Amino acid sequence: MERILLSTYVIKIFDKKKNDQILSHFNGENDFYDVFENYLNSIFRSFSRNEESPSLASLHLTLDSPPIVEKDKRRIYGYFSSGVSGEEYNIIDTATRERVLEVKRNHGAFRNIFFYIQMPTGKNRGALILQRKAKFGIKTVLKDSLNKYFRDQGFLMNRIFIDNILHGSVYRKMLNDGNLKKVEFIRKKIPATIEEYYKNNEEPVMIPGILKTSMISSTSLPREYKRLINDLFTNPNKERIEISGIDEEFDEIEFELELDGKKKSFYIANRSRIQPDIDVTSQVEIVNGSATLDSLIAQSEELMDTIFNVSI
Repeated sequence: MERILLSTYVIKIFDKKKNDQILSHFNGENDFYDVFENYLNSIFRSFSRNEESPSLASLHLTLDSPPIVEKDKRRIYGYFSSGVSGEEYNIIDTATRERVLEVKRNHGAFRNIFFYIQMPTGKNRGALILQRKAKFGIKTVLKDSLNKYFRDQGFLMNRIFIDNILHGSVYRKMLNDGNLKKVEFIRKKIPATIEEYYKNNEEPVMIPGILKTSMISSTSLPREYKRLINDLFTNPNKERIEISGIDEEFDEIEFELELDGKKKSFYIANRSRIQPDIDVTSQVEIVNGSATLDSLIAQSEELMDTIFNVSI
């Protein structure tokens, strides 16, 4: 059975000077809740197409049915339908080797993706939850489509940002109960020559590149490693990271935690790279292989309480 992954994001509006806007009153008069509802209705009536794709493939975003709007609670939820077109291929029955369907360039393979968004009054950020299927997500497609709609509606002074937000309890549980599989110390400069890399007692001439020092374990790295990365991860971000006892500065430290077979990478300097997926498979009701809408809503409400109740 496919795992049910929910990803958590914050959604914000900036003006030209990158000042946060109040979502319920951006530009002093517009409510983003109404704009977002109108956006959903517009892509329900017609596809939103990403024409900036670098390949021949086009990305599409629509809805198979109208969104569920609860304005009194300032939330909207439902299912996006997202897909890719532009390639020609055959769909084959792997048991019989017979061709089931011939796919043309104007055909698209679409997946339904659950979404849930809440925009409190008087706040400069909203809470967004998107389902993620395997390696298929729609964060970037949604952001680009929303910004195009914004421009088309005449909101030329604003831009929408959708940023990952870390689910702290997931990190804490994986750190406390799981295994630390890997730590990588990363510098964004490399020695100009191999010989300089091995020279001692002098600073080699550095050129752009990536230099990684990796500590990897098939089981788990020692507990002292956990203490080190937790001390760094729970401290404020810095452009460069200094570690006591190590005569080097690093631009990034990446580490990987594993719990119950699920691995997640974390980054100390650039935390926006952390994927916000949360596995809720064991908490949702499954009917005919799919999670029910009511159980997805319930999980989204729990995530709202545990993640967003402080920051929203």
